[in-house]
Amino acid sequence: MIHGRAMSEICRELAEAAALNRHDLLAQLLRMAALEAAETGTRYAGPASDIRELLVGTWDWDILNDRVYADGPAAGLFGISEEQGTLGSPLEKWLAAIHPDDADALSTEIDRAMKTGQVFSMEYRIIANNQVHWVYARGRCTFDEAGHPVRFPGAFVNITHEKIDDNHFGIAPQ
Repeated sequence: MIHGRAMSEICRELAEAAALNRHDLLAQLLRMAALEAAETGTRYAGPASDIRELLVGTWDWDILNDRVYADGPAAGLFGISEEQGTLGSPLEKWLAAIHPDDADALSTEIDRAMKTGQVFSMEYRIIANNQVHWVYARGRCTFDEAGHPVRFPGAFVNITHEKIDDNHFGIAPQ
């Protein structure tokens, strides 16, 4: 186990892995996260071998048509079939998997990102397939010429192990 790895280094590794798998949006988001982590000095204390396993997947919410598209791993995490992830489904279907204690905060953050154009960045829980998972999600809304939100793409990273470790060591989740 390598303790205290710079989060910026980890995000760069994930960005490279995403680029190799042709996840261009994810690679861009992870490069942004790497820059932010470098600026703040954020560190990761987990095992180095599982860094690439943390990556869950990507989503793209077509706001105008209320369709969320996602790759297979992201859809599966939410209890949605890979086919539904590819074909798209209404946002409400995805929100149904959000832990009830996190639903209001998530809704607030999504609204904020859609109104301000700022980066959406949040940790929250998902309940699907009788399991609870923690994810770190990051994305950014895009707007048309009139300033109306049209798309909201982003990426998920699985942080469940990190949250389990925090609880094990008596650290309260943020």
